[in-house]
Amino acid sequence: MSPPPINLAALYADEQSRLRRHLVRRGLSAAAAADIVQDAFVKLLRAPRDEIRDIRAYLQRAAETLAIDAWRRQSRSTLVIAPLELADDAIADPGPSADMAMMAREDIDALAAAIDALSPRCREVLLLHRFDGLSYAEIAARLGISRNTVMVHLANAMTALRRRLRENAAATG
Repeated sequence: MSPPPINLAALYADEQSRLRRHLVRRGLSAAAAADIVQDAFVKLLRAPRDEIRDIRAYLQRAAETLAIDAWRRQSRSTLVIAPLELADDAIADPGPSADMAMMAREDIDALAAAIDALSPRCREVLLLHRFDGLSYAEIAARLGISRNTVMVHLANAMTALRRRLRENAAATG
């Protein structure tokens, strides 16, 4: 007799946050824990179902095993270097050089000018989508326009920004 089929989406919805929290409490970063939880579900998909008696326990053990493997890989790749007495000027500054900072500032200024040059509606749609993170449907509802109109405004804004930034790069480069 074969085991009943699993509703993987429901199982993932039920278990993923619990497994992630467990792994974070054991010292993993949130991103690493999320990756390991996904890997545990992939492992479940590949495992022969007739050999698994308790799916939740299997996922817990798989996640712990994968976490241990990740810690081992990390400890092997981390070199322990004895502290050296270095002169202050021998340590590289992690910040950008003055030239790089100036070029980044110029790029930001060019982008701000390009955004300011957009039509008011295109600018509003772009800012709501890219900076506020709203979906097309949320923007449409907020502005009282159709979803397709939101997409047209966003496409027009991106085209105008690309064109303006290309022109700016050609003029300065």
